[in-house]
Formats: sequence, C-alpha cells, structure tokens
Amino acid sequence: MSLKKYSAYIKVIETGSLTKAAEILNYTQPNISQMISSLEEEYGFPLLIRQKNGVKPTKNGLAVLPAMRELQRGYEKLFETVHQINGLETGKIRIGAYTSIATNWLPKIVEGFKHLHPGIEIQIYEGNVSELNDWLEEDQIDFGIGTCHNNKWDFQPLVKEPILVIMSPQHKLAKLDLISLKAIESSEFILPYSDSHFEVHNIFKEKQISPKIAYQVRGDETIISMVKNNLGISLLPKLLLSRCTEDIVIKPLEMNVSRELGIIMNIRKHAQTPSVNKIIHFINEWVKKDN
Repeated sequence: MSLKKYSAYIKVIETGSLTKAAEILNYTQPNISQMISSLEEEYGFPLLIRQKNGVKPTKNGLAVLPAMRELQRGYEKLFETVHQINGLETGKIRIGAYTSIATNWLPKIVEGFKHLHPGIEIQIYEGNVSELNDWLEEDQIDFGIGTCHNNKWDFQPLVKEPILVIMSPQHKLAKLDLISLKAIESSEFILPYSDSHFEVHNIFKEKQISPKIAYQVRGDETIISMVKNNLGISLLPKLLLSRCTEDIVIKPLEMNVSRELGIIMNIRKHAQTPSVNKIIHFINEWVKKDN
C-alpha cells in the first residue's frame, strides 16, 4: 500500500536517516530503502540525496512531501472516525510547545488526558518560535502551544503570562520592589534571541528602550545561570522561572507586561482529527482550572 511508503518517506525526511526511520517504524533499513526506491520508480524521479551523514530530500522530493503528509493525516482521521463509530478510541496527537510549556504544563496535561483517553498516543516536540512555525508549515505537528506574532496561523488564546525581571541578589536593583524600564536601560542586560523570546524585543521596541546589551543568549537555562553569576539582568516569562528559587531575585516591572499563550494551528489544513479536538478541549478546561 502506498500509504506505508508515504509514511516511510515522511519519517526519513523528519529524522534525516533511513536507519532512524526504520527503528521508529519497526522496519529494517533495507525495507525502508526498498519502499523509497519503489516510490522513486513509480514517480520517475529521485526523492532523496544520500550523504555521508544521512539523507535529505531532493527538490522534487520536497515538492511532493506536503501532499504525502495530507494523505497520511486524512487516513489517520478516517481511521480514528471509524473506530470512534465502533466505540473504540485510538489516535495520534503531535504537539509542539515552548520549553517552559513542555516542562511545566504538558506533563500534567498529558497525565490527565491519558487517564481519560488511554488509547490515544501523544508525541511532544519541544522548540522555539521559529521551530513551531516550521513544524506547522511542514505539518509535522497538529498544533502548537505558544505565542503568535502573525496572521498566518489560527490562534486560540489560553492565558496571559507576566514577563518578569531576574537578577542576582547582589545586583543593585535587587532591593527594589518594582523595576522600571529606565532602570533596566541603565543596567547591563542579557538579551534572549528573538526566536526564543520575541516579546522581550517587542517591549524595547515599543517603549523605545535601548538596554546595555552585555550578552545575547539563546538558551533559557544559560540566561538564568549568567544572571545568577551577576553578569547582568534579564526579562523572562513567569513560567520559565517557576523552579528558580535559589541564587536569583525575581521582580515585577512597574508596567504590566505579559505574553499571551495559546493554541496555534495551521488554518490551511482540513478539520482536525477527533483525538486532536479532544485534547484541545481538555487543554482549554485545564488552563481555566489550574491557571
């Protein structure tokens, strides 16, 4: 059946490896290679470029990938719907989320959801703004949980999360109850990259603030560690700081600054599968109850 070949090709592209795809799909590497070769013979053009460190799609292989993914998801939706009619519950859900959400929200959400729906498989992809955008574009995830900064995706708001100032206990601002943007402007600042925390860049742009950027760092844990060592102050969302209780001072800003977290979906896709609709409803109810 061609659908198995499509699934094999999709997994090869996602992993960049015939061997890894075979392990995930419970095939042998020759089986996967044979399925790809069969597709290439059927289509009349190569799908993969074989390299020393793995494989990547050809230009034509990349062009047929979205249609393959659409067929795969259509079959999954049909399969789930038929089982639902027959009183069975199956399905696969692929969720993309920021690190703070994957760490603090998703374990509790998955635990509660799996208790109600044990037959549904859940896969979690942890990434930043850019990665969530790419995964939605490429249909690697069913939806993301994060923030949205364009009109490209359907965005369903969940909650507003405060953005807070963090510093070492030895920092000169540590004794203040509230921190002003002017105070931030006069201090050495550790700036997250925009693909990690777009909101921080927006604050400075909107308020026309020019902090003294001492370092620019992508990793949240690295930023927190540098702050602990009094190398500067930074701004991070509250959810990321829930486990930071030692060697760090967390202060609110004088002005109310927050980011809006929500469900992000590709509006160009067809209707979601029954299992995806169920977990989106569950997440909405969980957030209302627990946040």
